[in-house]
Amino acid sequence: MLISRRALGTLAGGVVLGLVTGCTSNNSPERASADRLEWLRGLDGVEKAELVTPAVQPEDKLVRLTLVRRLPDHDVNALVDKVKREFRTYDEDYFRSIEVAIDGYHGRFYPSSSSKSDPDLDRALWLRRDGRATSSTYGASGLIITAPAAAVAAVALGFDQVVPSEDARRTHRVESADRQVVVEWTDSPTLGFRLDRAAAQHFVDLQSKYRNLTGWIAGPERRAGVHFAAKDISLDALLAGLPKLVDATTFGELQLGWGPVRAPEAVFAAAFTPQFRTLVDHLMKIPGVTAIEIRDDHGDGEPASVTVKDRAGFITAVTTVRKVWDSYLPIQLVRRPSRYVGRPGNPVFRSSSFDKDVEFRIYSTIADLTGVTEVQIGPEFANLTVAKDITDSDLTTAAKAMAELPPANPINLAVSDGPDDVGITSIGRVINRKYAPRQPTPSKIDATLITRITNTWTR
Repeated sequence: MLISRRALGTLAGGVVLGLVTGCTSNNSPERASADRLEWLRGLDGVEKAELVTPAVQPEDKLVRLTLVRRLPDHDVNALVDKVKREFRTYDEDYFRSIEVAIDGYHGRFYPSSSSKSDPDLDRALWLRRDGRATSSTYGASGLIITAPAAAVAAVALGFDQVVPSEDARRTHRVESADRQVVVEWTDSPTLGFRLDRAAAQHFVDLQSKYRNLTGWIAGPERRAGVHFAAKDISLDALLAGLPKLVDATTFGELQLGWGPVRAPEAVFAAAFTPQFRTLVDHLMKIPGVTAIEIRDDHGDGEPASVTVKDRAGFITAVTTVRKVWDSYLPIQLVRRPSRYVGRPGNPVFRSSSFDKDVEFRIYSTIADLTGVTEVQIGPEFANLTVAKDITDSDLTTAAKAMAELPPANPINLAVSDGPDDVGITSIGRVINRKYAPRQPTPSKIDATLITRITNTWTR
């Protein structure tokens, strides 16, 4: 068959166009992602569609849909059903879940018509309907819900029954914004892990009588803390009525508290000797004191440490302990609570009323420097750990404070991996007032930080 020149030109042009089209990014993952997001943004009820980095497996970005405010439940479910039916048309290679933000509550579903239920989406919708919690987001393996302190345990009880337990291991947490009340539990039918509902209900019942009660419940270890506020009950009334107030067997391993005092349940009452009560009376008047820990080494309940949150609390606590306590008692500064339930936050430093004046001055100076995350002072060397984003002002102040130590004693410098992490990265040391950076500079450390520290110690 003969083909005309014009037809041949048209055919050749089509072939070239096809080749050009095939060489463009139309079929690339980036193009598919853009098309997918553009389609999602155009759906009724969607305010924003974006790629986000999850806490777990950050290398696998997932799609997050932020829905318009107050979208009714049936419209949310209709939107999700539509995405399940049509998503593959826009991206056949996306196998992760899609996150949905509904008025501050987050849930996820898989964009596959084969998925019959969406437990996290149901949880998010329940939280919105219930109204007591203020938000929810994702943690390492489950949801983290924020609620008022007085509602934390009650929300945990309701949340636990929204959907049947899944055939997986999920760790959920309900907490107040200041983390003074926390309930965390692992849910796994195959392992027999579940919320300790009896303990949670006992905590709810106590909160109904003592409105300022704080504490925590952690499972599956069956650990708990029940902390009474001095404004709710006097110490004498608590000690007299303790056996009836708190059923220790319900909570398992129990920490009791009154005011700032924290002690294992077995030694709580015995710890309040006349001398210790005098110490507590004085320390409770200091706004910066957040905890007085009691240890249970020999069953007699000896004071283990005093925790403060700021410089003013530290200075006043040291002065007070020197006046009313004649034994060694560590005084530590902890700026923020730990994300690990029932555990204290990482201390910036540990001091005592017996420290030398130079150590007291250094600790006092760095106490309110948020860029300094840890200081340790020993007889032959010191350690100084800073945050990656420490300001020039904090660097200068910290350097001047540490310069009070003997010049020949090395100061080991490091950068903290994070506010709640114990990991650090060494970046060198200071000897005779001169900073020697670690060579080569660790890859995770910004070189500009090394330059800033070098300039600080040069001055």
